[in-house]
Amino acid sequence: VGDGNTDHYCWQRPEDMTTSRHAYKVDAEHPGSDLAGETAAAMAAASMVFKKFNPHYSHLLLHHAQE
Repeated sequence: VGDGNTDHYCWQRPEDMTTSRHAYKVDAEHPGSDLAGETAAAMAAASMVFKKFNPHYSHLLLHHAQE
């Protein structure tokens, strides 16, 4: 998870960014079940989109959504 203020201050490709960026980790001491749930839901939805065109990728997305 990044810092929205910093991330939106600079409008260029991530590959070209040279400034340091803070990142935050979700774990037992720093809860973020809402973010984890939204990410899992997005992966599950994306797996449905890719199911017909790329079954392997679809399966991978669904697997990680269920983890």
